[in-house]
Amino acid sequence: MRHKFLLIYEVLLFFLALLSVILIWYTHPIARYINFSVWLIFAVDVITRLIKSDNKTDYIKKNPFDFIAINPFDSIFQLARFVRLFRVVRFILISKHYAKPVISILKTNGLDRLIGITISLILIFSIPVMLVEPSINSYQDAVWWSIVTSTTVGYGDISPSTVIGRIIAVFLMLIGIGLIGMVTGAIATFFIKDPVKSVTPEIEFIKQKLDRYEELSDEDIGRIIEMLTYIKEKKNKISI
Repeated sequence: MRHKFLLIYEVLLFFLALLSVILIWYTHPIARYINFSVWLIFAVDVITRLIKSDNKTDYIKKNPFDFIAINPFDSIFQLARFVRLFRVVRFILISKHYAKPVISILKTNGLDRLIGITISLILIFSIPVMLVEPSINSYQDAVWWSIVTSTTVGYGDISPSTVIGRIIAVFLMLIGIGLIGMVTGAIATFFIKDPVKSVTPEIEFIKQKLDRYEELSDEDIGRIIEMLTYIKEKKNKISI
């Protein structure tokens, strides 16, 4: 249960880091408040990891970029271009901790390939839509319409009026419905299935001994306890 909670937590932090990059181009006060809140969450996360670590000096040496990433540089310097660059760098530095579960979800059931194919089809089908639909005047508008149609949002600001346009719309809707189903299934599969754990020599030794538990001596039991303690400490260090 704790493992799944940590996975959800890391996925949320990854998307929060991505959100802070998206907000680079917005100057609205609300965007600044959101960006500050995201920075505060990551600052608390890094400080918490530091406090939980057994060797704080060693943690700082191994994760120097974490402390660079939570530096509130963009609150001190107001040069727009510098701030935007720093936030992009911050996203790259921060996301390295939290991108692994996102990548694992994308690789579940071939979801990454399906997303790539869907994006390619959206870009390709936007070309004929732009050429045949009188209400679409640019490729950007065609891509926007294709995305809205494939996600079944359907704002209604642009509607196909030609036979070809409507056929493409139906095709994109079917693709979008399939993609949404695949995304939902991949996320559910990722969090429901048991994590794959590599069998270390210590675990293999313990399994062999427990298979013959009636033959265990006091020395064997003591050694098993030592190994279990070592494995637990190692796991706790990884989760920090």
